[in-house]
Amino acid sequence: MSTTFHTVRFPMKHKGVLELDTRKTIYDYIASHPGCHFRALYRGLKLPTGVVDYHLKYMEDKELIVSKKSAGYKRYYIRDTLKTQDKVLLGILRQKTPRDIIIYILLNKGASHGEIKMEFKISASTFSYHINKIVSSGCIYFEKIGRKKRYYVKNPDEVALALVTYRKGFADAVVDSFEEAWMDIHI
Repeated sequence: MSTTFHTVRFPMKHKGVLELDTRKTIYDYIASHPGCHFRALYRGLKLPTGVVDYHLKYMEDKELIVSKKSAGYKRYYIRDTLKTQDKVLLGILRQKTPRDIIIYILLNKGASHGEIKMEFKISASTFSYHINKIVSSGCIYFEKIGRKKRYYVKNPDEVALALVTYRKGFADAVVDSFEEAWMDIHI
């Protein structure tokens, strides 16, 4: 996964499409919150659902944005800014429990299934669902050592970069404390 996260500016050929303030606001929100879904958009922007829906469809038709179905949600991205695997990563990181699990593994490299499970106050089946989903996405992997599975983040620096780059979009104390811990470890 080769990730380059950066601020997105809209292409000049689409400038006229983004002259409406509402449409430009939605576009900018997606640029700063890649992988957000419909509900997050209208809640975050405090716009009526019909307005958001109309402008999203319009921008998709004009090929300014793209959507990708992930974990039951249609997630939105600025066209041609992220690779497919980066979209998968951001789709996973937009979900609180998977994000928290990934952060735990980043900070506790090689943690066992049991160690990770004890950190979270969720049922065993819910935890298994989330950990399997994250493994299937390719964001983490495990090594079997004896009877224990040890978990690792596949590309820790890239995942950390995504968390730090889009931390405002996650609005989560866990992400904020992760950033501090990660900087302490790597500086």
